[in-house]
Amino acid sequence: MAISYMNTIEIENIAKEIISLANELNNEFNNLFNRFHEVPNITREWVGQQAQFYFDRVALDKKQYVDFANDLKNIGYKLNTDITETESCIKRNLNEEAERGN
Repeated sequence: MAISYMNTIEIENIAKEIISLANELNNEFNNLFNRFHEVPNITREWVGQQAQFYFDRVALDKKQYVDFANDLKNIGYKLNTDITETESCIKRNLNEEAERGN
């Protein structure tokens, strides 16, 4: 099935929104893990060896969350790149059709 219409401006806006939301998500993850780190060391709501062990283990998961946000951001970048290439292809095809029509 051929694509007969594509709103490239809307897709570009979606890509920008994905990137923006992924950045916000990454900030939220950073804030969350910073808060976890503070519990046994700074705010001391839970202290002791078990608390330190628990929050050290939690800190190991941070990379997965950050990677997830970065993967979402990369999807936005890829979508942006693809739509730029699509627009270029459309313009090239329109120019070729116009040249053949003359």
